[in-house]
Amino acid sequence: MNRKHYIINIFSGILFLAIISCSNRQTQQLVQLPIYYNQPSLDSIQSNAVYKYMQHFPNRSEIAIGLIKGKSEQFFGIRRQNDSLVYVENRKMAFEIGSITKTFTATMLAKLVYEGLIDLNEPVSNILPCKLKQDEVNGQRVTILQLANHTSGFPKEPDINLNMHIPASPYKNYDKSKLYDFLSNRLILQHIPGEKREYSNLGGGLLGHLIELITGKSYELYLQESICEPLKMNRTFVTIDSQRKECILPGRSPYGKIVPNWELGILVGGGGIKSTAEDMVKYLHAQMTDTTFFLLTQMPTMQYSEHNTAGLGWAWYNHEKYKFVDATGGTGGYSCIVIFERSTQTAIVLLTNVSAFLASKGDYISKLGIELHNSIFYGKENGFN
Repeated sequence: MNRKHYIINIFSGILFLAIISCSNRQTQQLVQLPIYYNQPSLDSIQSNAVYKYMQHFPNRSEIAIGLIKGKSEQFFGIRRQNDSLVYVENRKMAFEIGSITKTFTATMLAKLVYEGLIDLNEPVSNILPCKLKQDEVNGQRVTILQLANHTSGFPKEPDINLNMHIPASPYKNYDKSKLYDFLSNRLILQHIPGEKREYSNLGGGLLGHLIELITGKSYELYLQESICEPLKMNRTFVTIDSQRKECILPGRSPYGKIVPNWELGILVGGGGIKSTAEDMVKYLHAQMTDTTFFLLTQMPTMQYSEHNTAGLGWAWYNHEKYKFVDATGGTGGYSCIVIFERSTQTAIVLLTNVSAFLASKGDYISKLGIELHNSIFYGKENGFN
């Protein structure tokens, strides 16, 4: 299986840094998860999958799992503690979800489209108050649709004036003036807009800002109004205040050290949301059952490889009997994956407080997520060829 789309939406540079920072890491022998007969626990296939991948994680790291099959939901929390795996209750604890934020941004955009407030083919330059240094190639202008499906030609990052080598929140001080300066003076499109798909954190972040300009509301306010409040996702947010800080599970470095939470500045729409397993299950239920703007986000817009198709924020994998939608995310202290199949009402949420600088090294989170997903849909551990 071509797993490229499982890892490209982890922030640019993470894979390279992961190899450097983790090359000398020694794994510890773990004590396997206990099997309970009088309370919910993972089955043997699921617990073996967790055991296999959490060997690479530091002590005090946790995973929060949400499983959906039809109307049935199950939640499991697991912590690596003194080289043992133990069950914990963490379904209500918030994790950074990194680039899975882009699916929320696309859903917010889809709502505006569904309500007739914006057209997907609207050129980006018609909305921005600043002039783009380059907004077309061969007569093809960058559109909102192309920001949402990563075919805009925008570079991955505004890398000339953004230092991605600062591990503690590299986007924190990236504000509107810096974004507009980059767009006006240094933006060079990498290809003809709409021609091919190349993942862009800059494009995802800019789309979030365009939603602010269209609605006249902050990204977080419109997030709450359009998605969180209707779905009763009460612990999904952007800004960390004193109250919210209490429900955030601290993110950890590859060696288990607590690291600062990332702040995304003006690029919040590319990766700034924090959420819980409980809230994310509500979100996936809506993605699988709603027939309005949630469904619009899954509209196929471009087939970019033999088995992969881009939607709005989401990506499809389709090969023989396998057809699912997924997204991954990662920051300096967290990594995660969500997978769902609308036709079978089957889904998984996997959130971790394990740095993507570690998790991307072996594509651990994607592989674990796929194995857990297969266990609930196919009833067995079954990789893709």
